[in-house]
Amino acid sequence: MNHHGSHLWLLISMVVSGVCLGNAQVPFPGKCPEVKLLDAFDAEAYMGVWYEYAAYPFAFEIGKKCIYANYSIIDNSTISVVNAAINRFTGQPSNVTGKAKVLGPGQLAVAFFPGQPLTKANYLVLGTDYESYAVVYSCTSVTPWANLKIVWILTRQREPSAETIAKAKNILDDNELSQAFLSQTVQKKCPQLEGNGTELSAEDDLDVDDFVTTVVPNAIEKA
Repeated sequence: MNHHGSHLWLLISMVVSGVCLGNAQVPFPGKCPEVKLLDAFDAEAYMGVWYEYAAYPFAFEIGKKCIYANYSIIDNSTISVVNAAINRFTGQPSNVTGKAKVLGPGQLAVAFFPGQPLTKANYLVLGTDYESYAVVYSCTSVTPWANLKIVWILTRQREPSAETIAKAKNILDDNELSQAFLSQTVQKKCPQLEGNGTELSAEDDLDVDDFVTTVVPNAIEKA
């Protein structure tokens, strides 16, 4: 097998084995590319709830909808991170809490596991207006010939305007990041957030979505 062929097979094997390093999911050839980092970042303005509009495939989000993140400042250098979602198959909510440290403008180290170091920026805000959209990027070089990437488009509204999404996608274009792997997150039949954004209000309807109630039964019937 030639040199380039061996790299291709490395990428294929990573996909097949479901390698997940640094929470990235989509493998690409080569080292992590250079991206345009922010000159300044207003962490306080970035706090609050962000809804996931779209993202690269991501292991922890399989079968989830209504995905959002809630950020709040703990102290001068530490941020609380709450990621929450609804299970598309059961309708049940779940969330996980982590911590983040700002290492540079828009460069955060995020950890969700005890003992996980907060020393390497694995959450890069490539662009945001703080009020409508944010584009977040993470990349891990696993060998000199392969890297794993994930991209998120976050929005302040569950159903953002086309103009907002266009601005976010311009950030991806500016950084030459592929939009082909983006999968739009289901943000319908979602609970209303109250308080700190992690609780469900009593009147929320947690019915499972159309994927479970219509698509799956129809597929079974046709089979």
